Amino acid sequence: MATTRKKVTFEEQMANLQEIVNQLQQGNLSLDDSIKQFKDGMKLANKLQTQLDKADQTLAQLMGDDGQLQPAEEAGEDLSNNGVQNQGYHSEFADKDKK
Repeated sequence: MATTRKKVTFEEQMANLQEIVNQLQQGNLSLDDSIKQFKDGMKLANKLQTQLDKADQTLAQLMGDDGQLQPAEEAGEDLSNNGVQNQGYHSEFADKDKK
């Protein structure tokens, strides 16, 4: 029987990192446990930073230089036809004068 793993959300991971920080700040852990918690915290922090960087890149692709959202096809995304090559669809919101 195959087990399915629930994907841990960003927020849950942040809560886990905060718990590690709290434990380290209390100073009640042994040196070995402190080092293990620190390593686990650093791994988690790096993973969270990677997720934030990816989210930032996604938002940057969707935002124009003026800070306004731009239609997805102008941002380099072709959302029509679920990723199938664009078959002539153009958003009615795209600025036709920019071409």
